Amino acid sequence: MHVKKTITRTYSFYVFLLVIAVISVFFISYARHADSGDELQHRYQINNHLWLYITENREGDATVPFINRYYLTAEIIGTAKEVMSQLRQEVPFLVGGGSLSKIEAVDSHKIKVFYSGKIYSLSNAITYSLNDQHVNAQLSYQINE
Repeated sequence: MHVKKTITRTYSFYVFLLVIAVISVFFISYARHADSGDELQHRYQINNHLWLYITENREGDATVPFINRYYLTAEIIGTAKEVMSQLRQEVPFLVGGGSLSKIEAVDSHKIKVFYSGKIYSLSNAITYSLNDQHVNAQLSYQINE
């Protein structure tokens, strides 16, 4: 009787662990592909070595707003699909439901961003490549709601 109870408990424990593992893999996979519905909307040259890329996710419905992701990086040459593939390796400096009204590079280490709308996340610094060297730039924001 004691052996049967032990086997049942061990079996239940392993089933529980398997369910937790499956759920974890699902959520990790979902989080990694959260931007999979993004489409490249615009690309603008900010200065000689820095480009702004804007993607938009329109997978929401009437109650879920569109999400814009803003990236600053060196020029990515290729089709929209190739650009999106590269951008998925980058981290957006701003994610929100609003719009950029202006962005200007003060110099290679300072960038001013003018934005209006809802913000989901933002960063105060970026790193990009310039002549095969990594350059760190500080971002400053003027945000209107």
